[in-house]
Amino acid sequence: MPNDFYEELQNLKHDDEMRPKVLIYGIKRILEKRQRENKIKRFFKRKNKVEPKNWS
Repeated sequence: MPNDFYEELQNLKHDDEMRPKVLIYGIKRILEKRQRENKIKRFFKRKNKVEPKNWS
């Protein structure tokens, strides 16, 4: 997502009535972008599994 979306979201106050609308709009854009991606690309883009290790 473009940085202007994040900047606009950060400028909104928590009690602003437009904040939920902006959040929903952003989520819809993310989902549309994911659906347009090629299924093969999405398959290979998966995250690697991380195994926890001892810190000692």
